[in-house]
Amino acid sequence: MKRSYLQLFEDPFDKIPYKKGDFMDNDAITKEMLDDFVHVAEVELSTEEFESILAKMNDQLTVIHELTAIPLEGNLPPVIHGNPFPEEIQAPLREDVWIPFEHPEDIISQAPRTQDGYIVSPDVPHQTLE
Repeated sequence: MKRSYLQLFEDPFDKIPYKKGDFMDNDAITKEMLDDFVHVAEVELSTEEFESILAKMNDQLTVIHELTAIPLEGNLPPVIHGNPFPEEIQAPLREDVWIPFEHPEDIISQAPRTQDGYIVSPDVPHQTLE
């Protein structure tokens, strides 16, 4: 049975005990949340780095909350850098059509490792941090 590319890898976010939507409903990212992210990312942070990142993330979250609080009309015209961008000067949208590459094997042949017509990425060394 063939598995999709994404099924070959464990999703690191499955290890985080938060559900989708938890973050925007909260007023701030807690130290516990950031600690969980740091653990999943397997990085080491000094106390100063941890506190700095936590403050910056919460500053960004505050700005997001402020932006989402701005009341907007339902049908806003598009603008570029604050200037009107009427339909008359917009390039028409092109149809999204998939056009297969004529010789994908030419691309695959340039990879250092392949298997069954797919590019195989090297193993990433893993080291558990203490």
